[in-house]
Amino acid sequence: MNFGYKTYLFSYHHDGAQWNFEIPAKDAEDAKTRLAKLVYAKLDGELIAKLPATVGFFGWFLTLLRNLIKIRPPA
Repeated sequence: MNFGYKTYLFSYHHDGAQWNFEIPAKDAEDAKTRLAKLVYAKLDGELIAKLPATVGFFGWFLTLLRNLIKIRPPA
């Protein structure tokens, strides 16, 4: 869900290589404003993995099967 945000791409040079990153924003001016605020950013940690928000067919099928045979988790 992007709530009307577009993805804006930025690039910079570091150690002889070009690097890129993206910023979600409402428009180009909003993207530039968000970029200017990155000087106030802090390191929160290292990204280990990205998990998809959807479970796909397998999750849908298991949910359907559970609902059909009325297996409910203990309360």
